[in-house]
Amino acid sequence: MGIKHKIGSAVRKIARALNEKKMVPVTKYVDKDNILSGKVALITGGSGGIGSAMAESFVASGAKVIVAGTNEEKLINICSKIGEDTEKVNYLILNVLDVNTMADSIQKAASLFPENRIDILVNSAGVLAQHSFMEMSEKEYDQIMDINAKGTFFMCQAMATYMIENKIKGHILNVTSSSALRPAWTPYQMSKWAVRGFTMGLADTLLPYGIIVNAIAPGPTATAMLNVKPGDSIYNPDAIAGRYEMPEEIAQLATFMVSDAGNMIVGDTFYMTGGSGVIAYHK
Repeated sequence: MGIKHKIGSAVRKIARALNEKKMVPVTKYVDKDNILSGKVALITGGSGGIGSAMAESFVASGAKVIVAGTNEEKLINICSKIGEDTEKVNYLILNVLDVNTMADSIQKAASLFPENRIDILVNSAGVLAQHSFMEMSEKEYDQIMDINAKGTFFMCQAMATYMIENKIKGHILNVTSSSALRPAWTPYQMSKWAVRGFTMGLADTLLPYGIIVNAIAPGPTATAMLNVKPGDSIYNPDAIAGRYEMPEEIAQLATFMVSDAGNMIVGDTFYMTGGSGVIAYHK
């Protein structure tokens, strides 16, 4: 018994020693207002309601942000709203349909700040369906699937390549939707199902490189996409919760998810739907 006990004790000590080498200290923030301090983020769809709210929240939490999109005037306005100078926020013209220029766009985005890197990618570019199943045209179908699904796929591919080559242990956050919980009969819903599945697969692929991939899924949100203008009532009789979500609510959750405090959230989709798609499929 004595020899067996000594052997068992020695094995346990070796096991503990091996585990200790793998231990990582838990991130604790004294100042939660700077949870993204030192990080640089690139947000596609940055001039949209959700993308711009994330940009504002990220900057307020200590990050530097590049808002990206195709409408330069809107991007300039977002930058002006967040900060008067380019010290914390800047913009980049980027079309997620132009796959061949994505790698160059990421390098250009990284060069906009002295850090010369990107730590966080948020894929927030997206469009809604304007017609029902029976009225859907091929052109509209292709546009929705290309922007929402294909654009997200290739932005992630380009950013993953960039992060791996530069040994950046970063975060990728995809914006999906409560529509990914509903039966899919429009290309919009189909695209959001695709993003949810892709997020899980990409998380599995990139975790060995220290790149954390997740998704955030809003329900009906008070943005221009749903024809809700600043100052309008957020009351929504068709919503389970009785109102639209605010982009700022989504942005606060996103800020935590892309911080180091969220490093153990991997391949998950966080739903902030007000019950849409959860309590009732069709609302």
